[in-house]
Amino acid sequence: MADSASLQARSFGKTTVPTPGTPVRLSSDLNLRVSRIRLAVAIGEVGRVFLGISGMNKATGVGVIKEFWPTGAGGGVADEFVIDSPNGDLLRPADYYIDANTAGEGLIVAYWIWVPNWSS
Repeated sequence: MADSASLQARSFGKTTVPTPGTPVRLSSDLNLRVSRIRLAVAIGEVGRVFLGISGMNKATGVGVIKEFWPTGAGGGVADEFVIDSPNGDLLRPADYYIDANTAGEGLIVAYWIWVPNWSS
């Protein structure tokens, strides 16, 4: 019997943009609801990456939520952004898109969901 719930981390891995200027949805699962989404630049990438909503345009900034700065070939501290839901499982990853200036680059995307905590 579940007597409480706890947050469990999961990951989409690296979400890449094959064609710059064509935003890519974080998830195709329209039913997935999460409590938190963390997006981070992959170390060593050289182009800027953008997070936004449907209809985003990185050139004009319309629909852009965050512009991520690359670490470059030398590495460094990766830029990250966390979206939290104060009310529990209300965020839908499918509502967010990424675009990049360099083909094949993108973001590492992790998320947290509530799962039952089973006691013995």
